[in-house]
Amino acid sequence: MKKLLLTSIFSFLAIHLSAQGTFTPQQFLGYNIGEQFTRHHKVVDYFFALEKAFPGQIKVEKVGQTYEKRDLLLVFIGTPENLKKLGEIKQKHLTQAPDEKLAIVWLSYNVHGNESSGTEAAMQTAYRLLTDKAGYLENTIVIMDPCLNPDGRDRYVNFYYQYGANPIDMQRFSASHNETWPGGRPNHYLFDLNRDWAWMTQIESAVRVQQYNQWLPHVHVDFHEQGINEPYYFPPAAEPYHEVITNWQRDFQKEIGKNHAGYFDKAGWLYFSKEIFDLLYPSYGDTYPTYSGSIGMTYEQGGSGRAGLAVITQVGDTLRLADRVAHHVTTGLSTVETSARNAQKLVTEYQKFAKQKDFKYDTYVIKATSNQVEPLLVLLDKNNIDWQMISTSTQAVAAKGFHFKTGVQEAFKLEIGDIVVSTQQEKGTLVSVLFEPRTKLSDSLTYDITAWSLPYAYGLDAYAVDGALKATAYQATERSQTDFFATEGFAAYAVRWESMQTARFLNAVQMAGLKVYFHEKGFTHQGQKYAPGTILLLTGENKRPDFHKMVNDYASRYAVDIKGFTTGMVDSGADFGSSAVKMVPNPKVGILAGQNFSSLNVGEIWHFFEQQLNKPAHLIFEEDLSAALSSLDVLFVPEGGFDIAGNAALTKWVRDGGTLIVTGGAVEALADQEGFGLKRKEGSAGPSAPISYGNQERDQISDAIIGAIYPCKLDNSNPMAFGYNHYYTLRQGASVYEMEGKPVFELEKDAKAVNGFVGARVQKQQSEADIAGAVQYGRGTVVYLIDNPLFRGFWESGKLMVVNSIYFVNQ
Repeated sequence: MKKLLLTSIFSFLAIHLSAQGTFTPQQFLGYNIGEQFTRHHKVVDYFFALEKAFPGQIKVEKVGQTYEKRDLLLVFIGTPENLKKLGEIKQKHLTQAPDEKLAIVWLSYNVHGNESSGTEAAMQTAYRLLTDKAGYLENTIVIMDPCLNPDGRDRYVNFYYQYGANPIDMQRFSASHNETWPGGRPNHYLFDLNRDWAWMTQIESAVRVQQYNQWLPHVHVDFHEQGINEPYYFPPAAEPYHEVITNWQRDFQKEIGKNHAGYFDKAGWLYFSKEIFDLLYPSYGDTYPTYSGSIGMTYEQGGSGRAGLAVITQVGDTLRLADRVAHHVTTGLSTVETSARNAQKLVTEYQKFAKQKDFKYDTYVIKATSNQVEPLLVLLDKNNIDWQMISTSTQAVAAKGFHFKTGVQEAFKLEIGDIVVSTQQEKGTLVSVLFEPRTKLSDSLTYDITAWSLPYAYGLDAYAVDGALKATAYQATERSQTDFFATEGFAAYAVRWESMQTARFLNAVQMAGLKVYFHEKGFTHQGQKYAPGTILLLTGENKRPDFHKMVNDYASRYAVDIKGFTTGMVDSGADFGSSAVKMVPNPKVGILAGQNFSSLNVGEIWHFFEQQLNKPAHLIFEEDLSAALSSLDVLFVPEGGFDIAGNAALTKWVRDGGTLIVTGGAVEALADQEGFGLKRKEGSAGPSAPISYGNQERDQISDAIIGAIYPCKLDNSNPMAFGYNHYYTLRQGASVYEMEGKPVFELEKDAKAVNGFVGARVQKQQSEADIAGAVQYGRGTVVYLIDNPLFRGFWESGKLMVVNSIYFVNQ
């Protein structure tokens, strides 16, 4: 046995020394890491070169591509013995095998593209783990994602190479330290990928989390950068910690932080911890892993897009890319070192986490039609969350739970079609966090929104049940498909307007050339009620031989609730030839973009059209707007500082019949402007008492709303409310506006948030706050979406409001 062990060691050293003698980063790249920025294709080549130079110690996989067709990589680093058994190691971990012994450490870099030292550090860290730090791998498997956001990173690197001076210009006012819009931080669709872990609206997030959930590592680190004048941040994190985070997860953060501090103290590098970066919002690169059982952490190096290759800080120091890389390499290696030293404890504690699930609510029940609930089921599947559908039952099962709509405990019955999600599963902690009716805050100073409850975000009727349900008649099942068949005997087809699936169906049949109508008032036929907004496909208005076949094809493809009518006469309400039945337009849509607009909001709208509605929309820079207006029917103005009222060409276009949709903070530009029907509502809090300097930051949050959820009352007669019977808005600011006439969505009198933080001085001010509506401007319309309904692409229930504004308002 001793001879065999020595032979294995000598073999490993021979491979290690041979590779070390023939490969160095400088030799491959032509420069030392930290001296230049490395474009993504060269990063990909580098890791495959490492794989060739260190056979058996590193495995590189292409796992997907970005929207701009750049490769997404995963890199596995370990001893030759362990890399040969990756599948076995993963299986032991996922099944919590008694003989599991290796700590799995996942290192993620450059989720924000212009925080550019991350990917450079990944290259150096991988090399060090294969050479002088290979001893750490005896007890660990290291999984590395060298660049989570290749599109954004290459955008930044290309910018720097375009404007970077030679020799390096280190002054902050120079062009190379001031990125042009939209900057390298976001991905192709201008999303912040570090807010997208749980929602997976973007392809990079979906690919990454799919791979992540196949491993569920013991430790996960998300490498970032912050302002150039900040030192290094590492854990422990700041409060608030979510209450589900275990003592072990808290304690091991401290253990790793202490190890980092030892290296930084020795090198004389400044750092801080326990400040700013909390562990609450579930869609970060530290919290999502934490709620999935990892020790999830954020590391922040000073630098980001202002730093370039070198920059002079406010204290006169020079911050170089090489310094930033060195700091990230140090913490990355320190993380692996600490994990290797505590491998058995990490394994033991994860196994406890996977098995012990003790939450206030054990089960969540969702009641909705198949099309309404489908987006939620897609999200659950992406997150590896198990769910069941009540598919067979001899009798309805009585239960009692917290009703999300009413906010009180109520009796209800489980019925066929209900969705049941239990917290008693491996992803149970994540289920609890995503569904919880009210998030508990240990501190109101937070880094992000404080509420996200999925039943509210998806607009679904739901119950939270304390205890396991006693129903035995439910099982996982396939989602329903329409079994309707269109034939030449039908004079019309009706599709209930109830979800984004219906909206995609509408867009698809329009793009295919069919004429589509909508019923403005609603009607009843053969005992069935059809609400206002019901879509109608009239045989007489679509005189083409393939009409019925097309109806079949598209109804099947989009699984919509479609009904056939042999007559245009209904039992009650307006018949199909009435003026209450109007043609749905196929509007040409524009989205303003550029330096006066929030790139995040531009991206939310752009992504909505291209990837969710599948409808073309034009991105238009401000300087091209006048030339574009004659080709547009609808124009979106995203958040930012654009002077709407001062643009004569734009205001004339609206007066002549255009639809202007103003989102989020952009409404401020029209508040109190003559003719635009929007006024600021005065606050009622009154002056606050003088505050000491040390308490000013905490006092300011009394004037803030940090992502709180409010129920709305609706004007259901208005086309903007088609498809809604209730709506919850996510308020991200305290400003209150009043629209001319009756708003379509507004808060109740003396409104109270059902979840999330609301500052004490602005609570009363929210009473009857307007949320969304439309105001006539000449022959056109200005639509105000005061609370951004497309926030981060995950507020699913807000999307139909946007579609309604495009198709049905101003008709």
